[in-house]
Amino acid sequence: MAAVIFDMDGTLIDSTEADYLAWKRTFADYGIELTYPDYFPLLGKRSSDVATTVLHLNEEKAAEALQKKADYFTEIIIQNGINTIPHALDFVAAVRAHKLKIALATSSRKTKMKFVLERTGLLPFFDVLVSGDEVINGKPAPDIFLMAAERLGVEPAGCLVVEDAVNGVLAAKRAGMQCLAITTTHAADQLHDADMVVDSFANLVPIL
Repeated sequence: MAAVIFDMDGTLIDSTEADYLAWKRTFADYGIELTYPDYFPLLGKRSSDVATTVLHLNEEKAAEALQKKADYFTEIIIQNGINTIPHALDFVAAVRAHKLKIALATSSRKTKMKFVLERTGLLPFFDVLVSGDEVINGKPAPDIFLMAAERLGVEPAGCLVVEDAVNGVLAAKRAGMQCLAITTTHAADQLHDADMVVDSFANLVPIL
């Protein structure tokens, strides 16, 4: 293993509730009620794909919707704060201490990614950042992880992806990478395609 590629939302950052509330308000602006069961399958998808395929908006209207969603998300985080997943910071620090290359590959847009990483203190840990608006195809396509590996200068087979969502696990495996899944948003049986499934980042340092 030469590198570890982390997902962000739900994997390192406890942002699922804030993301749901931001989407709920955005959907309401278009006359649609978004329940949590309706939101759950959207986890791991790019915001642009949600705007075009779920809200059925054209490119111009989708851009407006994404700005609304970003503004709502920022407002919620400023009001309520945001936390890392328990023991995530320790695990990322342990990866860094083992002198492995580290990337972040998130379906979130670049502005949200940097906003969240700065507020949680995670930004300095990563050698490479890849956001969802930099690739043509979002998860479960492998594009984002392959781009991360290329920027790191590492072959896909030498990468371990850390994910929490089904779409992310599928993307990692389609990229030809190993995958460690954590059950922060999905149950273990839903993450069965991962090579290893854990309930917590605690005590994971020895596997490195």
